[in-house]
Amino acid sequence: MRENRCIAVFAFTRAYEEQEFYKRLEQEGWEAVLTACENLEGTNCYCGEAAAEALRERIQAFGLSGIHFLDSGNYHYVSRLWLEQAEEPFDLLVFDHHTDMQEPAFGGILSCGGWVRAALEELPLLRQVYLAGPPADSREAREELFGFMDRVLWIPEEELGDGEVLERYLAAEGDGCRPLYISVDKDILRLEDAVTNWDQGKVELSALLKSIRTAGRARRVLGMDVCGEEPEGNAAAEKNDRANEALCRVFSSIV
Repeated sequence: MRENRCIAVFAFTRAYEEQEFYKRLEQEGWEAVLTACENLEGTNCYCGEAAAEALRERIQAFGLSGIHFLDSGNYHYVSRLWLEQAEEPFDLLVFDHHTDMQEPAFGGILSCGGWVRAALEELPLLRQVYLAGPPADSREAREELFGFMDRVLWIPEEELGDGEVLERYLAAEGDGCRPLYISVDKDILRLEDAVTNWDQGKVELSALLKSIRTAGRARRVLGMDVCGEEPEGNAAAEKNDRANEALCRVFSSIV
């Protein structure tokens, strides 16, 4: 099975029960594996030690390559656990309406709001983060990125419509630059293209897909994950289903 056609779906809620993207793609020869995580305690927004170990066991079955779906943004911290699979120095490209760089609220526990900071502080192979999506006027971003600007490059959502801006950033190191892992939170998208359980940005799905293609031209891509489901109700299922299929297809085109 080609790595660019492997889909890992981690279901913490019932959001994926209302979606068909991975089933449709299986009919085209993709391999999709649904992993049930609903019964894991200590996972909603914050990840306890026992839950982290249980998730690591599930992640090891897949490795870093392929595309991974992580349910709602409450579970975006799973990206931090997945990145432990890296075996070479790499950079991280995060598409997100938020920074996900909050300081731990208590005890250094891993959270959906602080997983990027945790990755920077704890993963020695992670060298640079490209944070694409927080708006230019975000006070949160300015405060939470303070002290990390030598390792975090902020690309506001207003610049994502121009693929040349992202390409210029990613190509700055020239030939032989480090490979890239991509993490997508659909809360970067406008409401016309996706519905999440967090406040959302204004980026069009077409612009996000263009940006991912740009990243694939500039760097070797190790893998990609996607979160940002709406776990309550069916209203969001059709939009998110379409967006998830589009993200699978664009990932397949760049690896």
